[in-house]
Formats: sequence, structure tokens, C-alpha cells
Amino acid sequence: DHPNIARVLDAGATDTGRPYFVMELVKGASITDFCDANNLTTKERLELFVQVCQAVQHAHQKGIIHRDIKPSNVMVTLHDGVPVPKVIDFGIAKAIDRRLTEKTLFTRYAQIIGTPAYMSPEQAEMSGLDIDIRTDVFSLGTLLYELLTGSPPFDSKYLLSKSYEEMQRIIREQQPVKPSTRIRTATREHLSVGAGPRACPTSGGPGGPPLRKVREDLDWIVMKTLEKDRNRRYDSVSEFAADIKRSLNNEPVLAGPPSTLYRIKKLIQRRRGLVTATVAVGAALMIGLIVSSAMYFRAEWALRREAEAHTEAQTVTDFLTNELLASVYPEKAKSQEVTVRYILETASKNLENKFANTPLAEAKIRETLGLTYQKMGNYKAAESYLERSLQIRSEHLGDENASTLTSLNNLGLLYWYQGRYGEAEPLLLKALETRKRVFGNEHPDTLESMANIGWLYIYESRFEEGMIIIEKVFKIGRRILGEEHPVVLKSMAVLSFGYLTMKRNAEAESLAAKGFELSRRVLGEGHEITLHLMNSLTWAHQKQGQYDAGMTLGLKALEIAQKVTGEEHPVTMQAMSNLGLLYTEQGQYDKATPLLTKSTELSQRFLGESSAFAVFFALRLAVLYHKQGKHEQADPLLLRLLEISRRTHSEGHPQTGYIKYWLITRQKQLTKLAEEQHASGDNENAPAILTRLEEIRRALEGDPEQPMGQ
Repeated sequence: DHPNIARVLDAGATDTGRPYFVMELVKGASITDFCDANNLTTKERLELFVQVCQAVQHAHQKGIIHRDIKPSNVMVTLHDGVPVPKVIDFGIAKAIDRRLTEKTLFTRYAQIIGTPAYMSPEQAEMSGLDIDIRTDVFSLGTLLYELLTGSPPFDSKYLLSKSYEEMQRIIREQQPVKPSTRIRTATREHLSVGAGPRACPTSGGPGGPPLRKVREDLDWIVMKTLEKDRNRRYDSVSEFAADIKRSLNNEPVLAGPPSTLYRIKKLIQRRRGLVTATVAVGAALMIGLIVSSAMYFRAEWALRREAEAHTEAQTVTDFLTNELLASVYPEKAKSQEVTVRYILETASKNLENKFANTPLAEAKIRETLGLTYQKMGNYKAAESYLERSLQIRSEHLGDENASTLTSLNNLGLLYWYQGRYGEAEPLLLKALETRKRVFGNEHPDTLESMANIGWLYIYESRFEEGMIIIEKVFKIGRRILGEEHPVVLKSMAVLSFGYLTMKRNAEAESLAAKGFELSRRVLGEGHEITLHLMNSLTWAHQKQGQYDAGMTLGLKALEIAQKVTGEEHPVTMQAMSNLGLLYTEQGQYDKATPLLTKSTELSQRFLGESSAFAVFFALRLAVLYHKQGKHEQADPLLLRLLEISRRTHSEGHPQTGYIKYWLITRQKQLTKLAEEQHASGDNENAPAILTRLEEIRRALEGDPEQPMGQ
């Protein structure tokens, strides 16, 4: 149902079983005849053609490939004097990913489908290669070629005069000339007979644009659609139409001239014999020089890089020995208790001005210190080290170096853990886009960046988008890297958490259990990913009422996390909170209170009050207060959490919804209490109840003037 597609009004079958369908009558002419008869300029032709593209794109979005786009199947009619193109005849259309009807037409093997002059190479080849939407992109490009030059790239009569195999070969292999070349070499007589003023000759007459315009933008656009290799065409008709609009608006187009390498490749394919002979002669003269030069420069580079690497390694070793490890010696530590924090702080004091000649060694040391502080949950201390490491690597290695991108990713994650989503997202997105460009879409580093973005989106308001990304990482990662790769295991931890948030508890439990067993075996019980999976599995047990299994795993997760990462790490806080929630569900409030209180206090102190973890843990504490009847503590906390969650996550985030659920529960409870007291004549507490009800009402409605809980 599209204004530029002829509508189907009815369909059925005759008594003898012959199928039919009734379509809207389009009174008009083919698009080429209409343009010629009305002397349309090239600009007007392009504007009309964009509407055709929009119609075909609509069909693609509905899952239909036309497969027979040509002038006679694009009619133009007038609506109140305005030309309106109509795409007709979907007689050989093909469904993209399903059967069109219950009685889908069966096409006989080796039977050509379509019109040769407008047919894509893969359509003509009939090799079993699946036909996709890029076939229609090719046919539309052929139609545009004819609108500009007066004839299609290959004349229909010429093709039909050839044998079946020769016609296929021409469509598959022979390159058409560019539209500007066709215009330049055609005679004025041929143009006047074949196309009227469809395209201008060299002077740029009234029927078209200056030749320079055709030679640049439109040449590139049209030839991109006519690529024999469909991977080099536009991926969709909408991309094709967008480039035409850019050309009309005098904006740079995405299509461009083929690269030198691509032209050389095509030349070799066309003149294989001549090129082979020429290359053989040249190779005999050049090979000695090339090999010897390459060996020389490779040896020089290797020696230089080896020397640099040795210097960096020695610098790092000296620092570890003389600064980091030496801090534990009795003569230096004296009476000071030797802890990890003491060692790090002692080493950090001696960093400045020690690495003037080895900046990359400084970057590595700062990165190590920063990540160590981060693993300990001391994000504030980690910040300056990771920021400086990124700055050094960017200056000395460039923004596309693997080490620089690692630093960029590390800093983005640090900001995220602190709840600084607005600062984290640009860094993580930049790391992802650069890794895609440099390493490709399926490189482990790229998949890691995708997982980070997905996890970030889940904690922001873009929950569904985040889950789509994580599911994609999981799918690609399993295929490319295998289930035991850390990136895949991380995606399993994120996915299971997401499923729990979406109340898909059985799926979450299955995935977390599998991921936990793999991660424990591959990475070890104390690894951060393993602990995340343990926490997800504990939560899944709790949500399904499997309290014994949840308690056993939860106690173990907390014990390991406290020993390995310390109490200030989010994974430890989460284990505390999970265990507290299990006690709450079983009515053991005396055991739940210290765990939920401590996880909330730690997360607010080290992660910030607005961080996702802090809000998540505080909500569980508020629910505990509510169940204990401690409403003077529960109500202000819930009001405060609602304000934070709205600001940090958005109104539609699941976490905001959970907080509102408990406020609505409390609202109903207070309303019932007020009604009971009014019925009994006991109105002593009515003002306080009504005040609290008004606070909750205004908070739920998002009134910014209501006094939020302190």
C-alpha cells in the first residue's frame, strides 16, 4: 500500500483454477516515454525517479523483490497536473525470506526470469545464488541509465540476437560505458530519435545538466548500481535514492570513482595474456631490487623495533623492581602495614618525570596501575592513570593503534562504572567504530567493544537496543571465537542479567549456568566474569524461588569476591546484595539488613549515588524497609531513588518501573489506612498520611516541585 505502487484490489481463481488478481488501472505512459513527451529536464527526471526508488524500497520493507523493473513497468500518470510514477506488474516478484503465498509459483530450473536488458548478472547467471534486493538496485540503475542517455546499457535487440549463453556472458562480464561517455559519443541525430532531450550533448542544452555534472556525480552513482559484483552496489534502494538526493542538492555523494587497485584488477581480468607477459618481463628486472630492498628495510625496522621494545621492557622491569616491589622491603616499609593499596600509592609517588625517553613504557605502567585501582573498586584513583595512558598512546602511536584503542576502551569503561554515562558513551562508541574500520566487524576487539556498548545501553534507557547488540555479539562470538572466549563469556553474563531484568528467568538461568561452568573452567572461579555469572545465576535462583540453590551459590560468590576483589568492588557489592535479597525473600530480615545496608553504602561511596549499581542495591534496601514496616526509612528512600533513576536512566527504564511499582504499592497501603482511620473516627494521623500520599502522588506524576525524600 504505497502511493507509487499500483494497488491490488482483488485476487482469486477461476472455476478451472487459473489464478488472477485485479489491479488499479493506471492511465499513463511509461516513465521514459513520459519524460520525452514532456521534455523533462534531468533534474525533473531525477526527482521523478526518486519516487520510484521509494516505492521499490517500500516493497523491500514488506519482504518483496520486484525482479522485473523496466520502463514499461513504471508508469507515470497525472494527479491534478502533477506527475506521479506507479510501479506495476509484480508478476515475477520474489519473497525475501518466506513464501509469497501458500501456492508459490515454482520456476523451472534453468528458466530465465526477467527482461535481459534490465537484468542483474546474478539473475541472468541462474547459478543457484540467492537473489536479494540488490537485484532491484541493479535494474533501477539500468532504468536511470536510460533516463539519462536515451537507451539502456545493453540494447534489448542486440542481446536477443545473441545465443542464450552469449547473452548471459554479456550481462555477467561486459562492462557498460559510463552515461557521460554514451552521451559524448552518441550523435545528435541518434539522441533526437532515441530519447528526445533526455540528456544533453557536450554543450549542456535545455534537456539536461552540463556534461561535467553527468561525468561526476551521476556517472559514479549509476556505475555503482551496475557493478557486476553485487557486494559493490548500494546495500539498499534507500541508499541509492539518498545519493541521488545528495547530487540534486549539490552535496558530496557516497558513490565515488573506483579505486586504482580495483581498476588494475579489472584490467588484469580483461587483458590477462598481455598483462602476464608484461609483468613477467618487468618482474625479471625488478625482483632482485625489490627483494633486497625489502629485506634491508625489514631488518632495519626489526632491529629498531626490537631495540625500542627492549628499552620499554627494561624500563618497566626496573620500575617494578626498584619502585613497586622495593616498597615492601622492611627498610622502606618500616612499621607501615604492607597492603596492595600501600604498594600502589608508594609506587605512584615516583612516576613523574621518570619516563622522558620511554613514554610508551610510562603508558603501560600507568595503564597497569589504573586497571589495578579499578579492579579494587577505587575508581577515583584509577582515573588519572588511565587518562594519562590514553593521552600518551594517542600522541605517540596515533588514534588507530591497537594499544590506543585499548586505552580508549578502558577509560570509557571506567567512566561507565562511575555512572558517568554521558562521558563513557562517546569513548566506547569511538573505540567501537575505529576497531570496526581498522580490524573489521568480527575481530575479537570489535566484539569486545560491541559487548561494552550493549551493556552500557542496558544500564541506560536504551534497553532493547542494548539487548540486540549483546545477542549479536553472542551469536557472532560463538561462531568466530567459540564459547570459551572471554568476550563470549562476558556476553553471556550481560545477556543473563538482561533476561532477568526482562523477567525471562528460565532463559537467564540456563544461560548463566552454562556460562558459569565454562568461565569457572577457563578463567577460574576468581575471575570477574565468572563472579558476574555467579551473581546472575544466584539472582535467577532467587527469582524462581530456588532459595537453597541460591543461598549455596550466593554465599560462595560473596566469599570468593571478598577474598579476590575486596569489598569495594561492584561484583562483591552485587554478591552482598543478592544474598541480602535471598534472606529478605525468606523473611530473615535480621540477616538481610546488614548485607543490603552495606552494599548500598559501599556503592554510593565508591560508585556514586547515581550509578546503576547504587540505585539497584538501594532499591532492594528500600523493599526490605517496606517489608519490615519501616516506612519512615523506606518512603524517603524510594522517592529519592525515583528522582535519580528518572534523571539517569529515563522514565521508561525497567529500574524506574520497579521503583514506581513499590511507590504505588505504598500509595495503596496509605490510602487503605486513611480510609480505615476515617471510618473508625481516628483522624489523629490523617495529616501525616495525607502529606505522604501527596508526596508520592506528585513524585509518580513527575512534579519537579514536590519535596523528594532526603
